[in-house]
Amino acid sequence: MALNIDIPGYSFSFSVDGRMTGINELMQKDLGYEQSEVIGKLRFEELLTGGSRIFFKTHFLPILMMEGKVNEMFLSFGAKTGEELPVLMNLLLTAQNEIQGIVGIGIQIEKRNKFEKGLIEAKRAAEIALTKNEMLIKMKSKLEQSKSLMEQQLRDLKRINQEHLEFSKILAHDMQEPLRKMRLFASVIDHKTNKTDLNPEVKPYFEKIIALSKHGHELLARLQQYYALEDRMDAYSSSNIDTMLKSAVLNLGCNQIKPDLTELKAKKVNGDITKLSWVFQELLLNAYQFRSQERTLCVKISSEYITDNYYSAMEGAYRYTDFIKINFKDNSRGFPGHAQKKLFHLLQKYHPNSGKGFGLAYCKKIIDLHYGSISMKSKTDKGSEFVILLPVKGSQA
Repeated sequence: MALNIDIPGYSFSFSVDGRMTGINELMQKDLGYEQSEVIGKLRFEELLTGGSRIFFKTHFLPILMMEGKVNEMFLSFGAKTGEELPVLMNLLLTAQNEIQGIVGIGIQIEKRNKFEKGLIEAKRAAEIALTKNEMLIKMKSKLEQSKSLMEQQLRDLKRINQEHLEFSKILAHDMQEPLRKMRLFASVIDHKTNKTDLNPEVKPYFEKIIALSKHGHELLARLQQYYALEDRMDAYSSSNIDTMLKSAVLNLGCNQIKPDLTELKAKKVNGDITKLSWVFQELLLNAYQFRSQERTLCVKISSEYITDNYYSAMEGAYRYTDFIKINFKDNSRGFPGHAQKKLFHLLQKYHPNSGKGFGLAYCKKIIDLHYGSISMKSKTDKGSEFVILLPVKGSQA
């Protein structure tokens, strides 16, 4: 039957077995069908899209047959052109002349869907903007905290630098002068006093005074050199590691030091070449001084390029960059396990007649000034291995 009800919506009917029995003009027009193509030929579910067809047959149709009606049912019709038409509809089970049928009305809600979608997107955009705003507020707060921390650190650094300059001045002049005069007066007395007239009990103490004043003078001179390192760094340049090592061996003038350089895979290094060459020389000298008397000294030096985190002092900060890794491995007497953490500190000595305890401290400071690192692994009588990491590009300001 034709439903020509003039309403701003869809009006339709179909039998209990689903066969279409009526459709109004608006619905017919929107779906793109002629009445002759629909009435008695198509089933209601055939007008639905695939998903709506399944939903209708499994959910809405059982409710309709049990309760006699279904309200606010959301399904989508499929137009002849393939267009999808979302519709909100009500269905009612009726009986005329003891023949059951189903009548329905519906309104197309495409614009409503678009409106709701727009609202959802607007809400999502607002939530994203709010989240970004909260993130910006947090970042601004963290930035302010970082600026405050940086201000404190800059003040501390300025204070430490000033104290450093004053301490260097004291080492270079104020503390050196009394020792210099002590040695001078002791030498004058030594030359003017007849050795036979000097009390034998006094003589050892007198010699001790001269020796201690000399030792104190040398110690202060080394300290002054150590603290002045930062102000005496030369401009960065490039050099080959093998050339620097061969030069270091020549400077040591010892034919027992013959390092194995066959594993130098990375050869170019950037930095204060004079200071870095001194580090290499000191590590070779360290291996020679603490060599074992029971075996021939063997020093193996290798190098390679690696990628590592540039930030070593900042927790939770990561920026991976290229480093050159240099390994010095020897078969010397080594160092005890407890010495490894303190070995790079000033005045640390773990072997008799091992100098004044400045060499490895110098090495560490020079490597630190290149924004690199140096570490050591060793066991008593098992040799030592020093590992140096230097940024490939250098970090000189």
